[in-house]
Amino acid sequence: MCAGVSLSQGFEIVLRVNERIATSLDYARRRAERIQAIQSSEALSAERKQRALAEVGVTTMNELFEELLMLSRADQLRIDVSESEIQEAMDNTRKNYGIESQEQFEQALQASNMTIEGLAATIRRSLLVQKLMGQEVQPRIRMEEEDLRRYYHSHPEEFQEPERLHLREFVLLGSAGLTANEMSSLADEIQQQLESELDLDEIIAPYVEQGVSSKVVDLGWVEIGDLDRNLEEAVWSLGAGEFSQPVEGRGGRHILLVEERQEARLRTFAESEQEIRGREGARLMQNEMQKYMEELEVQAYIVANPPPEAAGFRASLSSASDVDDLTQALTAPLITEPAEEDLETAVEEGAADADTTPEDPPRD
Repeated sequence: MCAGVSLSQGFEIVLRVNERIATSLDYARRRAERIQAIQSSEALSAERKQRALAEVGVTTMNELFEELLMLSRADQLRIDVSESEIQEAMDNTRKNYGIESQEQFEQALQASNMTIEGLAATIRRSLLVQKLMGQEVQPRIRMEEEDLRRYYHSHPEEFQEPERLHLREFVLLGSAGLTANEMSSLADEIQQQLESELDLDEIIAPYVEQGVSSKVVDLGWVEIGDLDRNLEEAVWSLGAGEFSQPVEGRGGRHILLVEERQEARLRTFAESEQEIRGREGARLMQNEMQKYMEELEVQAYIVANPPPEAAGFRASLSSASDVDDLTQALTAPLITEPAEEDLETAVEEGAADADTTPEDPPRD
């Protein structure tokens, strides 16, 4: 069947890659999902949303085109996904959202206008692509320690850690209603106790009960510029174990303890190796993926009949990295309650947690 021919339901084939096809219905659904994701995204500025909406037809067709290229190649290699793998990934997706029962899961899907069948189909495609990448792209990536060390030595600025302090603080509360003299006397009283070997929390506990001091708060590691200027000036010259003088700030007079002090330093290669490996691995994977997709396109039989707003989509594939950035920024929640992950991320993580070890290549 050729592109442009109407199917029995009245839908046209808008794209054919080898034996895989996408219909106008597939395109319309994918386009609507993308529009909804763009409009609901909090990660995109208004200007970028406007630009993304203007290009939504092209990006939707690009997405379908690359998907069909990979799924068609998976067909050629006879890569398959079992029902047990799909179910395992489905269970992982449910766990990622903390949903315990199947009934709750189905209700969450329904609230997002999705079905179990639709999610299973999405997971199946994701697993097929993962297996294909593991079989044909991942083996191309080689990272020798010598290369990683060369990167480390040529980019020292990326592994430089600035001077930083680990701080704890408490605040003598301005809301306690003390006069300036009473506040100064209280500060002196506590300062004297700070010279003892007692635990800071023990020292401050009675004052917390009296309502004149906050509890001790761990500020964690801070760098230059993280603190209010007055607090920074009061504490930055102190050594580990030393307290600042009371400093006027938000809520009252702040007293800070330097728990630890770390001078500026260059992280060692051993400390940085995994970071470099991950960063370089992602870069190499992106480069190899671009080459791989170009190879698949050259070898494929392609017939395209895109809608007018998606015309010229193949010429725009050179900007695929921009499209990838946009895809990562979009959010399409699986459930209506607040969630950290979007549907695409949850499906990918659920699928990645499943056993996706590539099968042996088919024998001729």
